[in-house]
Amino acid sequence: MKRKTNSYKTVFFCVVINTFISGCVQKNETSNEIELTQESIVEKEIDKVLNIQFQKGKLNGNILVLKNKKILYERSFGYSDGTKKTVLTKDYRFNIGSVYKEFPAVAIMQLQEKKLLELDDKIKKYLPYLPEWSSKITIKHLLQYSSGLPKVKWGDYFRKNISMSNEDVFRDIQKIKKLEFEPGTDYLYTNNSPILLMNIVEKITQQSFENYATKNLFIPYGLEHTLIKDQYPYTDKELMAIPFNAEFNEDTYKVSVTSVLFSSTTKDMYHWFKNLDAFNIITKKSVQFLSETVKEGDDIESPLGLGEWKNDKIIEHSHQGSTANYECLIRRFKQDDFTIIILTNQRNKNVYDISDSIIKVISSNNNS
Repeated sequence: MKRKTNSYKTVFFCVVINTFISGCVQKNETSNEIELTQESIVEKEIDKVLNIQFQKGKLNGNILVLKNKKILYERSFGYSDGTKKTVLTKDYRFNIGSVYKEFPAVAIMQLQEKKLLELDDKIKKYLPYLPEWSSKITIKHLLQYSSGLPKVKWGDYFRKNISMSNEDVFRDIQKIKKLEFEPGTDYLYTNNSPILLMNIVEKITQQSFENYATKNLFIPYGLEHTLIKDQYPYTDKELMAIPFNAEFNEDTYKVSVTSVLFSSTTKDMYHWFKNLDAFNIITKKSVQFLSETVKEGDDIESPLGLGEWKNDKIIEHSHQGSTANYECLIRRFKQDDFTIIILTNQRNKNVYDISDSIIKVISSNNNS
């Protein structure tokens, strides 16, 4: 479930965090011991809150909280797979669900900044194999999920125990006879959009999206452990958190659509959000565009999930993602350089609640 942050709460939180950290800095000028004590208290209280969730069976994954490039809290909870034989460590990767859609969106903006494409270009210009409806859809429509393309029919394959492939996805896209609505007039969240965006990047750059992403998005910005896997179930399980349900039964679906199999670590996600919001990867203008939605609404996402701006400054960049029993959430408050990363391999639909509990701990310590 996607949630749009309330602006008032966001602003209030930013003030609280800023005051809390400022207090620590002021104390540091007179006593390093006081600062360390305050940080230790916050760390222990966060740990206490999250341990309660873990003991209830509501948390299995990795948590990372940073402020001013400094780690406030980092811990792994639970197991790497359903056998419960191996505990998680901070080095494990998790599928990041819908957060992966930021990568093709940013790649498109990089190409736009190099004047290799225009956002108003019709996608048929780059993907001539598509039906005639592609002459109505622009790259911008794909970015903002306003193309009218339907959702990918994952369930049709999973129910038949068939491993859906890249070829299946493109064959199904080519079979689409009619769009759900006229492009640009409505919103429909579909994986078909980022998949076609990746195909456009491949067409223009004459290389696989994996190669482009590795050279232009991962390695240059510190995402050294982020991978695009070939298939699930994984053939290479090294340092991969395997998803499982409340009974520790591992996910059994089969898929070999590389476009959606992005996996990453908490540290890598921090580097991505930090560099993106610092306008190191694409320009401020491009980040602002990727923060825009085609229409307003609590369940309407931009290419960056939630990108909240005020007075020409980005206040919060948050993105929640899930794939079967994987669930994650990254929340970054740039003006306070504060970031929460939650990656889990047991979905409990509570990642926003967990992030709110972390914010509450910091807020209560500030008021005490």
